[in-house]
Amino acid sequence: MSLLNIAKVFVDENGKFGNPVGIVIDEERKLNEEKRQKIATKLNFSETVFVDSLGTTPEISIFNPQDKVKFAGHAVLGTAYFINRIFGKTVSSIKCWDKNVLVRFERELTYVVAPLAIMPNWNFKELTSSHEVENLSQDIFSKMEHTFAWAWMDETKGLVRARTFAPDWGIPEDQANGSGSMLLASKLSRELEIHHGEGSIIFAKPEGSDNAEVGGLVGIDNQKELELD
Repeated sequence: MSLLNIAKVFVDENGKFGNPVGIVIDEERKLNEEKRQKIATKLNFSETVFVDSLGTTPEISIFNPQDKVKFAGHAVLGTAYFINRIFGKTVSSIKCWDKNVLVRFERELTYVVAPLAIMPNWNFKELTSSHEVENLSQDIFSKMEHTFAWAWMDETKGLVRARTFAPDWGIPEDQANGSGSMLLASKLSRELEIHHGEGSIIFAKPEGSDNAEVGGLVGIDNQKELELD
């Protein structure tokens, strides 16, 4: 029996909001890529993770509703937290695609550091105010390609208001975009606190010229038997 574990990533300090990620342990590789894609499409989370190995450096595969992807910030971060919390394993890195993504835990926060080269090519749209971001309609972005819309809440403090729309990837709106936050921090060359979607909280900063870090709070939301048909 395969179990679907659901973690909510980038929740606020009260454990609310965040972006769900499905996590399936499949070390015996019972699910081929066709079945994995079918599961990810049916679940319709922005990403579903299949854990290929729980070894010293866990190995994972990530699928969005349409395709296998190299990296997704909230997916990797949520999986690192899940393995640490549920299996009691000290995780310092996770192999994602063909790259090792660094992991660290600080107080209640989980962080990952990853190469910018493996991140999705988000399109950024800067708006004039957080109010403008909050009033955006999904309909506006229905024919646009994977867009991270953002505005300063407080530029001096590095506070950002953001929402993400990726209907071309089967994600009408993403409640917490880790990779986009990492790319924005790198683009702006500064540490950011991003208030994303309905209430997710994301911390991001550049790490040199080729990498970026993202962090936040995670909660284990649910576990249920995975329906394979």
